[in-house]
Amino acid sequence: MKWNLSIILCLVAVTALAGCAVNPEATTLYKEEAPLEATLEFPDEVIPGVPVTFEIALSEDEPDFVHLELQKADGTLSYGMQEAKRVGAGTYALTTSLKEDGLYLARVHAQANGSTIFPAKQFIVGELTEAEWAALYEGAAPVEAVTEPHH
Repeated sequence: MKWNLSIILCLVAVTALAGCAVNPEATTLYKEEAPLEATLEFPDEVIPGVPVTFEIALSEDEPDFVHLELQKADGTLSYGMQEAKRVGAGTYALTTSLKEDGLYLARVHAQANGSTIFPAKQFIVGELTEAEWAALYEGAAPVEAVTEPHH
């Protein structure tokens, strides 16, 4: 009797474990998503008071929003977030002028399909002070990851 019970328990255990085998096609059962990506382009020379166009190319044609935030790298001047206008499929632009010389940071705020990104790029407007040149050569502080939800 003990022998039969052991065999039955072994058969039950083997059957249960066989159901846990990895399905080789399991990855096809899940939705595959491509993360949202953006590139930011603008002229190499930006002059104070002269309009400049910032062009944003997204990997998605229909984002929920595309904003551009412009500020001096030292935090003394901010132009806030401004909505970029659609100029083509997946391409957005914002034309503005910056009133002061200095080292600036342009940060894109974009969202599509639940993916939100905040890529940033430094640029120079006009002339830099010695302190700004030093900060540029020493390497600017790393851009902090934004973990809070967009407004």
